[in-house]
Amino acid sequence: MAKSNNFFTDKNSIKTVDLFRIIYLIIAVFAFFITEAGRNIYRPFIYENGINDFGIADSIGNSGGIVVQIFFMLAILNSPKKKVFRVIGFITIGYIIYEILQPYLPRGVFDWKDIYGTFIGGVISIIIFFIINKIVKNKVIYKL
Repeated sequence: MAKSNNFFTDKNSIKTVDLFRIIYLIIAVFAFFITEAGRNIYRPFIYENGINDFGIADSIGNSGGIVVQIFFMLAILNSPKKKVFRVIGFITIGYIIYEILQPYLPRGVFDWKDIYGTFIGGVISIIIFFIINKIVKNKVIYKL
C-alpha cells in the first residue's frame, strides 16, 4: 500500500470501490430513513402522549444524523481501517463544537441532549464499524 500524507484516506482507497464502501453507503441511507422516521413519527408520538423517553426524542436528529454523516463520509473517502477512527472522531467532535457554539450563532439554541446524542451516535458508529469488520470480508469490486 502506498503511503499518503492525507489525514483521512490514501490514494489507493479513494480510487477503489470495494464492499466496505458499498456497505457504508447503504448504512448511511438506512440511518437517514431511520432518523427521519424518528423525527417525524417517534418524536411527535412521544410529545403528544407526554412520555418520558429520557431525551431520546429530543436528540434523535443528532444521534441518528451523526451516523448518517459518518457513514456517508466513509463512503465518499473509503478510508483505510486505521484512518476510519480519525473520520469518526473529527465529525463527532466537530458537531459537538458546533453545538457548543450555538448560543453565539444566529438563532442557535444550545442543548445538552444534542451533545449527548451526538456522542452516542459517534459511539454507535464505532460499534457498527467493528461489527462490519468482524463479519464482512472486504473485496475490491472496481479499481480506477
